[in-house]
Amino acid sequence: MIGYSSGKAPFPTLVREAYSLYRYSRKIPERVQASIDDVRRLEALLSERFGLKLRDLDVLEVGPGQFLSQMRCLAAQNRVVGIDLDIIVQGFRPLAYITMLRENGLRRTVKTIGRKVLGADRRFAAEMKLRLGTSRLPKLKILQMDTCQMTFADASFDFVHARSVLHHLPDPGAAVEGIVRVLRPGGAAYILLHLYTSETGCLDPRIYTERRSETRGWPHLRPQLRNTLANQNTYVNKLRLREWHKLFAAKLPDAECVTTRSDSATIEMAKSLQRQGELLDYSIEELTTVDLAVLWRKPLASEPNLQLRAQDALTLDCPFGRGQLDKSK
Repeated sequence: MIGYSSGKAPFPTLVREAYSLYRYSRKIPERVQASIDDVRRLEALLSERFGLKLRDLDVLEVGPGQFLSQMRCLAAQNRVVGIDLDIIVQGFRPLAYITMLRENGLRRTVKTIGRKVLGADRRFAAEMKLRLGTSRLPKLKILQMDTCQMTFADASFDFVHARSVLHHLPDPGAAVEGIVRVLRPGGAAYILLHLYTSETGCLDPRIYTERRSETRGWPHLRPQLRNTLANQNTYVNKLRLREWHKLFAAKLPDAECVTTRSDSATIEMAKSLQRQGELLDYSIEELTTVDLAVLWRKPLASEPNLQLRAQDALTLDCPFGRGQLDKSK
């Protein structure tokens, strides 16, 4: 069972990832605050849209990540279960690394040990406690499970949170169906994904640093630049914006969709490249939509039949409203 970030990688890639981890560890206070702010915005959004309070709920966190950042925030006042293809080691558990090596491969194991050696996990947890105003963080339950084949019983959760996961799945539709199944009537889901067709969709680590200009704009979509990518071993399903819209229209009828757009300089760069005859297979909207956030509430038994509404949605091209969502990576 290999997670999207657990595949084999050449030595230069491992070196770059180690350097990225080092840089990350130097910005832990900012990363922790960003995670807390994300959850606070989510709480406000759920309250505003559905009158749902993130308090004393059964919550599923899909793909919590190695630092467990949003999951720790959600667990402060809720009962939270996390699922991930990768083994996530909490505390000092030497035997867990043997399991990680066997299940997720050398790359994931080396990266995890590197974080521990640098003290990044310990400092992240300490900073999280400080900013949440608590002396201890709740113990988290994390299961190794495929999002597309969840084994939870029907109607197990009040809220499902899936951040930066679906674009890494070969069958995101199966994952969405699973989310619908495990949600209780009246429960809500929040899904955030990154658009492959965006400038940052290349997932090259340089894109988030001062070396961004080295990527020269959409290198994963420009054939002459594809061999310059620093990260070519991470799986992305490559669905385009219209395909995501159709998928969510079919699986989550009446969902609200909010997009994050690129800054004006990036939009102008996309237009300039198209004037030069490049990237003509993509619309400016596709090239400059960075993230797609989907907010959905599962109908109560007394509300219109979900399956009938889903069938109706299949005929719609883009049934969602568009707004702006603050980008925080």
